[in-house]
Amino acid sequence: MHGAGNDFVILDPGEVEGVEDLNALARKVCNRHFGVGADGLLIPAPSDGADLRMFYLNSDGSPSEMCGNGLRCLARYARDYEIVDGDALTVETGAGTKKVILFEDGSSRVDMGPPALGDDVGMRGFLFSRVSMGNPHAVAFLRSEDEVDALDLAGIGPAIEKDPTFPEGTNVEFAYARSSGEVRMRIWERGAGETLASGSGSCATAVAAIRRGLATSPVRLILDGGSVEISWAGVGEPVYMTGPAEYVCEGELFL
Repeated sequence: MHGAGNDFVILDPGEVEGVEDLNALARKVCNRHFGVGADGLLIPAPSDGADLRMFYLNSDGSPSEMCGNGLRCLARYARDYEIVDGDALTVETGAGTKKVILFEDGSSRVDMGPPALGDDVGMRGFLFSRVSMGNPHAVAFLRSEDEVDALDLAGIGPAIEKDPTFPEGTNVEFAYARSSGEVRMRIWERGAGETLASGSGSCATAVAAIRRGLATSPVRLILDGGSVEISWAGVGEPVYMTGPAEYVCEGELFL
């Protein structure tokens, strides 16, 4: 499945029973040459306090607390395959329990919870706003959309992701506000590299843009793989993300 181009392989819990090394499995499955190819691996798991739990691994096998696009895909999958009932569900994640409302067209609206806001930090010629959506983000705004599009993300992204300023690593976003209602962005995702979209990254970028007075809520985030809409009323309030979740294929993987 994919959400605005951010793609995932989803496996049922029963399909991974007995697998001792899920991290290695994620690396194999997500390999775009020798596996299916994806930004991450998703597994819907039972939860004691929610309708289900999201187990997520990046393409490099590392875990992540939150994946917004993955959350929408997992919620649609769980409903369509009758793992849960109804169009409103709760999903336990490493960043807390999230509420998801599913719509008839396959899109959904997620209550991502309130963001945690950190101090701005200057690094490698950029000023980054630090925002946590349960996972860490560093957001920089550039002077033009051309600068965003021309940026050597593969060159600068890893250096920011692994900078000692961020002990647990960070997701990195570069953005430009086209208007008060639309922001163009690119994402270097911790543990996955450059991706076509990021749900939590879109939320973090929207929050940073609104805080800087570059945008007003709701704001549409334009990514390489599509767009999502983000609403945020201000400090202490939850962030709401609305976006697509689409099927790509279904099949059997031989490893």
